[in-house]
Amino acid sequence: MLKMIKEKFNSGMGRDVIWTFSLQILIMLCSFAINKLLASRLSIDDFGQYNVIKRSVQVLSFVMLAGVGIALPRYIPLYRNGTPPRRIAPLLMASIIYIIGVSIVVFAVCLIFSSQMQEIVIGQSENMSLLLVALAYAFILAMAQYAFAYYRGIGHFKWFNGSQLAMQLAIIVPLVLLPVLTVSNVFVSWLIITFLLVVYYLGRELWQKRSQLFRFTFSPSRLTPHLLTIVKYSSGRLVADFFQFSLAAFPLIYISNVMGLQDTAYFSIGITFVTMITPLFSFMGILLLPYVSKAIAKNEMKSANRLIQHLLLIYVGSALFFIVVLYIFTEFMTTLLFSSDYVVTTDLTRIMALAILPQAAYMLYRNTIDAVSVIPYNAIILGICILAMVISFMLSTTLTQFAWAYFGVSLLQGLLSLITWHAIKKKACQN
Repeated sequence: MLKMIKEKFNSGMGRDVIWTFSLQILIMLCSFAINKLLASRLSIDDFGQYNVIKRSVQVLSFVMLAGVGIALPRYIPLYRNGTPPRRIAPLLMASIIYIIGVSIVVFAVCLIFSSQMQEIVIGQSENMSLLLVALAYAFILAMAQYAFAYYRGIGHFKWFNGSQLAMQLAIIVPLVLLPVLTVSNVFVSWLIITFLLVVYYLGRELWQKRSQLFRFTFSPSRLTPHLLTIVKYSSGRLVADFFQFSLAAFPLIYISNVMGLQDTAYFSIGITFVTMITPLFSFMGILLLPYVSKAIAKNEMKSANRLIQHLLLIYVGSALFFIVVLYIFTEFMTTLLFSSDYVVTTDLTRIMALAILPQAAYMLYRNTIDAVSVIPYNAIILGICILAMVISFMLSTTLTQFAWAYFGVSLLQGLLSLITWHAIKKKACQN
């Protein structure tokens, strides 16, 4: 196993792993800094509302992204490594058209049902301006994810990770410089900063392919097959993305409506710890989707499967390490990264930290499942999990019960992804 891993690290993929892991660590540290600044400068109620809006925006942005974040890293390698190779420009244009179409529908639904959506998205009524800011920010984040997916698909992992790090560093600036920090001016400043960065990233890439994009934009007959490819594959992933981020957003939205913003802020500490650590496990998934897609195109699936088996052992060991460290130093890390006002959440955080292990397993398998199968198995897995979460939360009455319900759903998520991978990998290896 060590020999195989050493060979991979000495290859081009190995350099991508090192680069991705290093910058994802820095992105995680930026996330720590952002939460520390917000927890220190906002009141407990405002911090609770911030977390509700943040999770809601994540859900909306990935609905607007419409599964393209998974489709591009899969189909770009298939297009470029197929026999014969195919141009990716029509794929990029079809993806943009699809994102814009879905985003228009999302905006329309949110505006038609604005009173209900204000309660869900921002945790309060009669604040239409903040809802509009949240919707605009969600769309800009969707376009940012489109750019990241493109970099990931073409294998430019320095740009993939570097652009994300630049965005994280940029949104820290207003948290330091603004004399007065409110939930509203946080998201307005982030909207402006992210918009400018997205214009730069997308403008840079699309300008290089302007001649090809121009031809396909005004040739519907040539663009239609690529649009159908994106819609067919992405539609199931759209549902999966919605479910995935609903798993993160639903607990806070539900608790804010049932128990209030203060309890929401307390519960958000545990979720924040989990969501700051689990991206470290997603970094290999970032590489595995285009890697496995390329392996499929070259009939090298057995080799890819062996790598995944070995990575599972590393993931399990790393997840257990983080759980133990977080369990021992919960109070210290809560004070360091948030505020001493949140030390009362220690027991909740320790329960929710157990979710790191099954979520790590899901992070490993979700991209390999999407690479192997057009059928949206992840949407099915996440649909079952969100149903389980809704039922378990409705049966819970205390924050401790909510925390155990959160862990239980994460455990179900990890087990279902493991079972699904073992069920579909045999067919993939035979082909």
